[in-house]
Amino acid sequence: MLKRTIFTLIISASFGLQAFAQTQSSCSQTLREAQLTYERGRIDLVPEQLASCLKSGFNKEERIAAYKLLVNTYLYFNESDKAADAMTSFLSLNPEYEIDVIADPSEFINLYNSFRTTPVYLLGGKAGSNITAVNVSKNFSVDDSSVKRGKYNYTPGFNVGLALEVPLSKKVSVAPEIYFSQKKYQYRDLILGFADLNFEETQTLVELPLFVKYNIGDYGKNNNITPFVNLGGSVGYLLSSEADVLRKDAVSGENQREVSGPSIDLAEQRNSINYAAAVGAGVKLKNIIGRGYLVVDFRYSYGLNNAVNPDNRTANTTLVYDYLYVDNDFSINNYSFTVGYLIPKYKPKLLVKKSKK
Repeated sequence: MLKRTIFTLIISASFGLQAFAQTQSSCSQTLREAQLTYERGRIDLVPEQLASCLKSGFNKEERIAAYKLLVNTYLYFNESDKAADAMTSFLSLNPEYEIDVIADPSEFINLYNSFRTTPVYLLGGKAGSNITAVNVSKNFSVDDSSVKRGKYNYTPGFNVGLALEVPLSKKVSVAPEIYFSQKKYQYRDLILGFADLNFEETQTLVELPLFVKYNIGDYGKNNNITPFVNLGGSVGYLLSSEADVLRKDAVSGENQREVSGPSIDLAEQRNSINYAAAVGAGVKLKNIIGRGYLVVDFRYSYGLNNAVNPDNRTANTTLVYDYLYVDNDFSINNYSFTVGYLIPKYKPKLLVKKSKK
């Protein structure tokens, strides 16, 4: 009984595949015949020829060709509403179609140009690295604070997040993003002539950049390389901040005494909200991976507020008495390099209603 059931299923599947193949072959022939009918001038017969296979039978490429043929058919008869409906279906299947000024009729080009053909939005992810530059506005120290104290060094961090881009035109778009970021820097100072201080801070934060993006070139689907520039700003919320601190004292000759311990929580001494202005530039690369855009982006952000909470500057007595460290007033500037991938979402729409003749 089981063998008979399996055999029956196999036979049924076989007949189903044969029927599908026959339908596919028949509809392929139908499309060729409809194209010949159009070329021979019997254009009024084309919609009826294509109707049944448009409901079921055409593969994607054939449906694209069929709808394009219908657009030209309806335009020939000045049936603008039907032509617009067919163009909507055509662009929904083939949103990245590029006009061929030689092969496409002028009526087809005019109708195409009256449609929204840019993406409604692009959505994807980005990841990369960053380096932090500390901008000191005022010195504080247990030593002489009237002179510039210590030296700040770059230490690599990282950022990863989501990116959204909403085109306002073929040139301009708005680009909000959200990142999980880690920023680091190192501070070295010789205090009171004997204490060599090594201070390394790591900040973890959520950042919300918002940019206006200008494309140097259109979103044109055949533009495989599109440079752009960014202008905007960001707000960051500090999740945590810790410092690894090492103090080495020169006692006598080459002998040294070290003071060290576990990481120190700096959250109380930092402002939890920080603002920055930012500029950037990059390039979108198309036809590299799939139908999306590979995005390479470099940006510079300039900190607008003091990262230090002045009321809690000396709240951590371990830093002051064990390590002889006191925060300067400073803002954080940042250089970042990211690579991302954005997938465009299209929704063709007639923007200019064509008047009937």
